[in-house]
Amino acid sequence: MNCVCHLVLVVLSLWPDRAVAPGPPSGSPRVSPDPRADLDSAVLLTRSLLADTRQLAAQMRDRFPADGDHNLDSLPTLAMSAGTLGSLQLPGVLTRLRVDLMSYLRHVQWLRRAGGPSLKTLEPELGALQARLDRLLRRLQLLTSRLALPQATPDQPSVPLGPPTSAWGSIRAAHAILGGLHLTLDWAVRGLLLLKTRL
Repeated sequence: MNCVCHLVLVVLSLWPDRAVAPGPPSGSPRVSPDPRADLDSAVLLTRSLLADTRQLAAQMRDRFPADGDHNLDSLPTLAMSAGTLGSLQLPGVLTRLRVDLMSYLRHVQWLRRAGGPSLKTLEPELGALQARLDRLLRRLQLLTSRLALPQATPDQPSVPLGPPTSAWGSIRAAHAILGGLHLTLDWAVRGLLLLKTRL
């Protein structure tokens, strides 16, 4: 047995490069995942969240009918329109979309916390909406990182949201938040699908 081991050591000493199993070359670049797959995932999540928002907005109208437009000064202004779709660029779209959705996430959290008894019946739906909105934001952040784009930061510091002045105020706020989120997500689906063709 000792003779065999000695013979093996002699052979390895003659070919030292065979003593170590070959591995990948040092410094070889890693193949980054295809960003189009991440963009496809973001589109699917956005479409799903759009459907959830549309359904919840319909429930709001059924339970708390409220005619007319409802606005909140703290909500983001829709920055894009159908006429600007042709000039969209991916960095600007992702940055603006993430900033706007972070604002809507903050408003949904505020609505769940300060909406009062009137909106308690919608708590499960609002909780699910918040979770899916947070998931979409994480997906957009991953896509931003894969494309090495600047991280989104709000244009201005967030102003604390005060409690609604009345039960009717919380209902109007809910209509405004869901309506604005619906418009933002509808635009986002159109914009992301168009940008997918440019990757």
